[in-house]
Amino acid sequence: MLHVREINQLAELATLRETWNRLLQATPRYSFFQTLEWLEAAWSHYPQQRLRAVIVERDGETIGIVPFCVRTERRRVGSVEVLTYPLDDWSTFYGPISAEPQVAIRAALRHVMETPRDWDLIDLRYIDQAAPEYMTIGETLRGAGARLFVRPRMEVRFCSMAGGWDAYVESRSRNWRRQMRRDVEVLEKHGAVELVRYRPAPGGTGRDARTAEVYEICEQIAAHSWQADAESQSTLSSPRVRDLLFEIHCRAAALGMLDTNILTVGGRPVAFNYNYVAAGRTYGLRAGFDPTAEMEHCGRILLFKMLEDSFARGDEEYSFGPGRQVYKDRFATEMRQAYTFRAYSAATLKSRLMKWREQIADSLYSERELNEMGLVD
Repeated sequence: MLHVREINQLAELATLRETWNRLLQATPRYSFFQTLEWLEAAWSHYPQQRLRAVIVERDGETIGIVPFCVRTERRRVGSVEVLTYPLDDWSTFYGPISAEPQVAIRAALRHVMETPRDWDLIDLRYIDQAAPEYMTIGETLRGAGARLFVRPRMEVRFCSMAGGWDAYVESRSRNWRRQMRRDVEVLEKHGAVELVRYRPAPGGTGRDARTAEVYEICEQIAAHSWQADAESQSTLSSPRVRDLLFEIHCRAAALGMLDTNILTVGGRPVAFNYNYVAAGRTYGLRAGFDPTAEMEHCGRILLFKMLEDSFARGDEEYSFGPGRQVYKDRFATEMRQAYTFRAYSAATLKSRLMKWREQIADSLYSERELNEMGLVD
């Protein structure tokens, strides 16, 4: 028999660290973003949210942890309370910490629907279309009487490494292969082209000199990149998130889940690719190059060399993160969607207005049109 309880304080949730880690290792396709360490580091950065972590037990044993939160967000109708996952778009996919994600999410959503509502809408934004719990979410919310809206929210491209490097290169176009050779040759005119990869083993403090040095090198390159001036201000050198990213950097290193890649030409760092890794599945968080080095396509060659090294290491896949950029299509082997599952409370006028708007949009536009026009959010 299942028993469900709720934890609302991060300090109390931290007492389950050993249980969390055990469940994480059994969670299908888990990522660094599903670690308790990531949640602890990121939580204080977003004060406008409340923790609603649902603990699912069977016969006295914890079989799942579903870390929901309720966030205050601005919408056209004003401020609303949104029950969601505590990811805030730092990654693409999220889900229950459990070897049985279908069981865990079903119990957690039933709990949310049966307890007093402190939310205007449920908005689970990071559901991998290939996730085991994908169908269960919709079935559970509909079973609770909710009018459900399901939409693709992000396109996520991957490079699968199942077939080996030679087969991967052969699967690319002739023009792609020719371009890679040409770009390497052009860079080599400036000096030796080398990939410096830092993927520390688990068990350290994550606060040693080498770990800090690697971040600083990436940060210096990022400060020269176009992302440094972007409106989002979310690259490694951005004051808005720099302290948060460095703290997460240290925690990922301690877990053995940090993966940083730096391209040097003639000994000079000119490009970086900053990732997290879990069981051979690497997620690309940030990348950039230094335009002041005047070395054309150095970022592309870093990606090429990094993927070659990943194949050699026996990695499973590389995720390019969200987006449809052309370069991702040229390197990727597959694409999956991250879906949002949305249900509205009937308790407030704001939620009823948002639901009405969603129903109107449903009748007028296709899924892709809704996504492209920004109506998914």
